[in-house]
Amino acid sequence: MTEEKKKTAKGPVWRESASLIICTKNPKKTDGYDYDLLLIKRSDKTAIVQNQGVFPGGILDLSDESVEWLKYFQEFGISQEALKQLVVVDGKTERPKILAAQGTGCYDRFFKNHKIWAREISLRINAIRETFEEVGILVCRNKEQLYSPVTEGFCKELRDIKEWQKAVHDNPLNFLKMCRELRVVPDLWGLNEWTCWASPAVIRKGFETAFYITFLNEKPSILCEISEVKEHLWLPPTTILSMVRNGDLFFMPPQFYEISRFMPYKSYDFLKNFATELSRRGVVINHPILYTCTDGAVSVLPGDEFHVGCPRVATAHRTVDFTIDEFRSHSKRIHRMEDFGTPDAVIYMNIDPIDGHLKPLCAFGGKHKL
Repeated sequence: MTEEKKKTAKGPVWRESASLIICTKNPKKTDGYDYDLLLIKRSDKTAIVQNQGVFPGGILDLSDESVEWLKYFQEFGISQEALKQLVVVDGKTERPKILAAQGTGCYDRFFKNHKIWAREISLRINAIRETFEEVGILVCRNKEQLYSPVTEGFCKELRDIKEWQKAVHDNPLNFLKMCRELRVVPDLWGLNEWTCWASPAVIRKGFETAFYITFLNEKPSILCEISEVKEHLWLPPTTILSMVRNGDLFFMPPQFYEISRFMPYKSYDFLKNFATELSRRGVVINHPILYTCTDGAVSVLPGDEFHVGCPRVATAHRTVDFTIDEFRSHSKRIHRMEDFGTPDAVIYMNIDPIDGHLKPLCAFGGKHKL
């Protein structure tokens, strides 16, 4: 294995962002799945490649951390105890950098003079705002729903949705203004912390993204923002991965991995109950380290025997003089993605997830079966 190249004077940058996985009931069932997931195809203007599929989401904006949100929550009648329910403080596992405490002490984690400090709050606002901006789904609660024990998300259909969607797209500050006028708050409690991903350090300007999941009884109306979204899809995991295999969808590694995580689980209720428990414990981050083999590339993930050193300084591909199969045979603990970014992408994992998460559908004997 060759030594990694020295970092350049200016290291990689990770832009903080949030995405929302929306899972809805499908009473008809498809391939045995009683739920569908929402995917969007990026517009040709915003996609990395044609037919890029993603979950709704985008970059964290300063407005998502504005203290004005806290003031509005207080005016709305939200107690600090209700906000504290969103904050993971068990201390058993290290929080991902994007979700780590931004202040000291419980109170300081909520706000200072200029912004909300608890990322469990501001990133949920981020995910809900971006989802509304991209597909017109407003995940929110009114005062009657505020303290509902229901673990599913609430949505509101808007009459003047086009005007509000354009206003939020043009200026994220208008999201708070809209909530005030509609007398609702973002449904922070209907979002469950699902996972975190960071781009490999070889990408000079990447993303660190918190993924949330919400569960809805019915499919809400969709209004795609045409400058960002070309098409929306409500599909079960099997159909989604079949489209990837056929070249009809292109996935970056996080999306491919997360869809693979849903594959073995066909029950809406099981996923909803699992997500509720997982969100209380918190998640760890998937931060790949990239290896170049003689016949392709491998994205090595936490827990793998070759996921060594700090991934934030692994700014060059680590080269090994093995084929992908030979490289895998040299590791006893395996957690990696091979041929990532291609229709032949495959996950290998022979260990349990570090954070007790669901294990994705993995390859066995060199073959990946849908």
